Amino acid sequence: MSYITEPKTVAIVGAPIALGQKLPGIEKTPDLLRNAGLQKTIESFGWKVEDHGNIDLHKNQSLGLVCKHIADTVEVLAQKGRFCLTVGGDHSIAFGSISGILRARPEAAIVWVDAHGDINTPLTSPSGNLHGMPLAGLLGLIESATLPGFEWLRHILTPDRIALVGVRSLDPPERAIIRKLGIQVFTMYEIDRYGIGQVMDMALKKINPKGNRPLHLSLDIDALDPYIAPNTGTKERGGLTYREAHFIAEALAETNRLSSMDLVEINSEVIPLYLQGSAKYTHEEINPTIELGLELIASALGKRIL
Repeated sequence: MSYITEPKTVAIVGAPIALGQKLPGIEKTPDLLRNAGLQKTIESFGWKVEDHGNIDLHKNQSLGLVCKHIADTVEVLAQKGRFCLTVGGDHSIAFGSISGILRARPEAAIVWVDAHGDINTPLTSPSGNLHGMPLAGLLGLIESATLPGFEWLRHILTPDRIALVGVRSLDPPERAIIRKLGIQVFTMYEIDRYGIGQVMDMALKKINPKGNRPLHLSLDIDALDPYIAPNTGTKERGGLTYREAHFIAEALAETNRLSSMDLVEINSEVIPLYLQGSAKYTHEEINPTIELGLELIASALGKRIL
């Protein structure tokens, strides 16, 4: 069964949300990606594009209600057979984007590419930042009534349909949750030991053993090494290389099951460490990560070397 109807169409949903963490600037990313050529990039690989603009952020609206709006929007688009591309913003947008996908495609499996587990709860999180909690919310580990505006959130994801890839920083409570639930996690150790090709083979076999589930890629740019992707707020050294990140996107595209994607945590206002204190720098130096984001979207949509 194909989840993308003809003509193949990418529906862009901008989620300019910085409410899940404390750094400003991340909310500008959807428009920066558009200005850098997002639509042209997608169309160059034979896809049609529907740009649904940015989710409205009404004054004093809680993060929970914003994520509900994302979920409702993505659900409708997924039901129409669109490839849903939700661009953030911080990773809290996944409360909404993945909820919407799972309402429309209940059997979908999730490849979560991130330096972090994002499976804390309000009771376990050291920071209290909601961008570190979306997987916990989707798994039903958070009482939605305890988070204002999240009363709509439902337990709609099961542990057997999640693979975390590229992880290199977990809080102790996250380790306990992952072990208890038996979630598949492929840390940088497994990538070093087996190589990214074998890791992706193992991940897909675990979460999609019959090869018949739609796949959703939730890609946090901090999964990449900060030398390659410096414009992000939660840097962790020793991340994915440029080619490893592209291989993940390419491998998912080759399954012909990838039908939705998040791209999150690019922050153009985070100055790379090697430029801090410098009097002058070019636009390309201050924000190389936007171009990288476009390239990874292209790989997920089918761009190949040959």
